[in-house]
Amino acid sequence: MKEIVKALGMFFKIICLVIIDLLAFYASLFVAWALRAEVLSSFVPDLPAFDQFSYPYFLSLWWIPALFIFFILYEGLYDGSQPFWDEVRVMVKAISLATLTVMAIVTLGKMQDRISRLVLLGMWTVSLFTFPLFRLWGKRLLYRTGIWRERALILGAGNAGRLVMEGLQRETHMGYEVIGFLDDDEKKWGEVISGKKVFGRIRHFPRFIRDLRIVTIIIAMPSLPPERLSALTASVQNHATNTMLIPDLRGIALLNTGLLHLFYEEIFLMNIRNNLKSAPNRFVKRLFDVTLGIIAMPLLLPLIGIIGLAIRLETPGPAIYAHDRIGKGGKTFRCYKFRTMLRDAEERLREILENNDEIRSEWEKNWKLKDDPRITKIGRFLRRTSLDELPQIFNVLKGEMSFVGPRPYLLREQKVLEEQLPVICSTKPGITGLWQVSGRSNTGHEYRLKLDAWYVMNWSLWFDIAILFKTIRVVAKMEGAY
Repeated sequence: MKEIVKALGMFFKIICLVIIDLLAFYASLFVAWALRAEVLSSFVPDLPAFDQFSYPYFLSLWWIPALFIFFILYEGLYDGSQPFWDEVRVMVKAISLATLTVMAIVTLGKMQDRISRLVLLGMWTVSLFTFPLFRLWGKRLLYRTGIWRERALILGAGNAGRLVMEGLQRETHMGYEVIGFLDDDEKKWGEVISGKKVFGRIRHFPRFIRDLRIVTIIIAMPSLPPERLSALTASVQNHATNTMLIPDLRGIALLNTGLLHLFYEEIFLMNIRNNLKSAPNRFVKRLFDVTLGIIAMPLLLPLIGIIGLAIRLETPGPAIYAHDRIGKGGKTFRCYKFRTMLRDAEERLREILENNDEIRSEWEKNWKLKDDPRITKIGRFLRRTSLDELPQIFNVLKGEMSFVGPRPYLLREQKVLEEQLPVICSTKPGITGLWQVSGRSNTGHEYRLKLDAWYVMNWSLWFDIAILFKTIRVVAKMEGAY
């Protein structure tokens, strides 16, 4: 009986996701149809007549959404949970394959007089945004109602367990509701971590699975000896529907990793690729930077002019200054920024550091001051919004920087980079990067170095696109910058 209930619950979840995807499909179709019927017809009068292609006519073509649902199903987006940006990457692939298939059927079947290919292309473009957004909003709604929610228990209340807890609380899109922790350390029993309680010993997990209706067990004890970890995992798999294991691989480049296995030896091999060592990948990254830069320039140039004028009106001196930074290969380049400080900022800094031990300690830790008295009024606004970095688009077009990359470090920071320098300087620094979307100025200097090194080792074009979208959200909320 329980198995039947579980099966019905899973089937209901899939039906909900199918409905969300169908709503996204028909919303995309409507926007594409409206653009073709109303907008393009006004700007391009020589287009073929479109009067017979009403929106209800497109609704009757049931086989097109069926193909979309098939490819989404084929890519595994109806079974299992993924973080939002991982799901978006797979969703883009699925709807692109579906669109190519529909276009091939229309072309080979000589159906151009019955189905507009411009509408199909427009629908694909709009779908790249509507499908992920509908999934995001739909899953949030399903999570609130309890439909898209799976109860999970974490084994291990140490640092790994806490990080997993915080990640799953942030990624409600995955649908996991952590109920609490189990740990063999008696001192932790009764402790509350991120709002969840440590209940008791790990060996009691079968009782918690039964009493608390736990579906997923997460083993977050990477320091456990291999023999004990193997035995615990086997025991958990015997009781829990789903089992997750957190290995001791934090900090290792895994996003570009392929998993191989030797069947008889019962061992796995991780094939770790450094994508930025590949010349085609470097070309793709550069092409992306140039294309995005050319598209953005007409929008940014007027804004750069207005900000420059505001800076000159507030305080005398140049609006844009160039500062020596460490670039690719450790070479020095001139990095452009809007001036946000008074002209005698360096002299004032030396005086402040000499007379205030607390401020000097903060400076040595972060190379920044949260309440820096040298910053102008317009400069404080520019820093809060990160608009002070807009002139770096000229560095991108010159080939000295990228839109996404490690932070452009100061020359005086070269000593503290130490062993991270070869990794971080193996690619161009970026206007934005992983550290900016992970707390920005609220993060310590050492943590920033680790994030930059991790970005380089795990680079992919999709990773860059995700960071750009995350940057927009962080900047709009003015999170962590000063």
